Amino acid sequence: MTTYALYAWGNFIYEVGLDRHPEWLDPALLRGERDELNDHLTILDTGTLRVDGPGTIFEIGDERVEGRTLLGREPADGEWRVVRIRVATDGTREDALRITTMLEAEADVYAEDTPARNPLPFGEVDTFWTDDHGQWDLALVRV
Repeated sequence: MTTYALYAWGNFIYEVGLDRHPEWLDPALLRGERDELNDHLTILDTGTLRVDGPGTIFEIGDERVEGRTLLGREPADGEWRVVRIRVATDGTREDALRITTMLEAEADVYAEDTPARNPLPFGEVDTFWTDDHGQWDLALVRV
């Protein structure tokens, strides 16, 4: 069975400082025991964005690593940030599309069904979404 992952990123998280929010390093989030960072991480007004902490991509220095590899490590302040949020889904294409369909209906997010590039260092991009303001980009990837 093919597993799909939905990743999100964009100017919004950098502009409001969510890319370096200390809660990203909470062991419970990195282990996947909780799936909400805080009330400020939203794409729509309908609630917080549920995240897959272990699969979220962090940048530490010039290295990109998954959240699960940060357990037991204590990166220094300013030396780390989140670069790709893995959105919590059940791993199916349908569940990821459920989320993105809501975005397309309620926000200015547009799909590109045949993306020319892969914005992630792994997997095969199925669909890419972006908005006209650069606030959010999303990619559905076969992993």
